[in-house]
Amino acid sequence: MIDIHCHILPDLDDGPREWQESLDMCEMALRDGIHTIVATPHIKPGVYEPEKKLILSRIKELNIRIEKTNWVTGPTGSVPLTILPGAEVHLQPDIISKIDDVAINPSTGPIRYFCLELPDYFLFPMVKELIQELRSKNIVPILTHPERNLTIMRNKKILFEFIKAGVLSQVTAMSITGEFNREIQKITKKMITSDLVHIIASDAHSRDGRPPILSRAVEETAKIIGIDRAEKMVRDIPQAVIEGKKL
Repeated sequence: MIDIHCHILPDLDDGPREWQESLDMCEMALRDGIHTIVATPHIKPGVYEPEKKLILSRIKELNIRIEKTNWVTGPTGSVPLTILPGAEVHLQPDIISKIDDVAINPSTGPIRYFCLELPDYFLFPMVKELIQELRSKNIVPILTHPERNLTIMRNKKILFEFIKAGVLSQVTAMSITGEFNREIQKITKKMITSDLVHIIASDAHSRDGRPPILSRAVEETAKIIGIDRAEKMVRDIPQAVIEGKKL
């Protein structure tokens, strides 16, 4: 599986504070069946503002530390877990000018994807216009955890309109399995039933409270739409995003 939204890098945002917790999270992900994690630290002006150079250096260091572990190894002798660069970008006026710094693997394909986080309250026409402008430039926003956004929770038709405009919708694994609350779980499963979800990701922040686990959410999703479609949300679609392919 591929986890395309994960706060795995230490001391950059509200994710893990120390390298050991990052490594513990990586081991948990590996044992859950995850082979690739896109590191997505928050980029939110005035709150979290890690520079691209720092993000890339932390990713390089984490991959090196992973290689030195004694975890289960692949056929080549290396640990079959890779950390890739990304970011979770909070909605901001100059977001288009920052895409080169936050796009997921922007050089591997014609489409550039990035994780977009909306505030709980926003102006629908402004966001829809931004989505359309991004799409005109072959940039595709991946809308993170819409099931936990207060405006969308109250009116799921907004998510439908955003998807029509060109976004991908990514829900959190724990929203599906009910660890947040039953209301969020109910909303998330309704979104899945209504074809308003493309990707499942962990949005992990820690070893204990918000772990990088996907398998349980895939199992629950399979009960709703079948195993093939559920697995595409953690395999085929995230892989296409990483490779910059058109979906």
